[in-house]
Amino acid sequence: MDTLLERLQELEKKVREALGELAQSRGEREALLAKLQALQSDLQSREQEAATLRAERERAATEVASLRAEREEVRTKVEGLLADIAQLESTVQGAAT
Repeated sequence: MDTLLERLQELEKKVREALGELAQSRGEREALLAKLQALQSDLQSREQEAATLRAERERAATEVASLRAEREEVRTKVEGLLADIAQLESTVQGAAT
């Protein structure tokens, strides 16, 4: 009878240990799920930030292209004006001689 009681006590001890491990595992699982959720939130935030940066980069590239085109237009106008001035100077010098 003692051996049966001892076996039952040992079994009860193992069941309690298993329940303790199960509770610990559940706690660890919950902590890992919370960490996963935080990481997913962080990832989503970084993806949004990256999308914003890409959009800003595209706007900046468009602005740079526009400024380059404007600069080229101004350069062409200035060169035209310089050519007109040179022609006027040539005409004035030709008339003066």
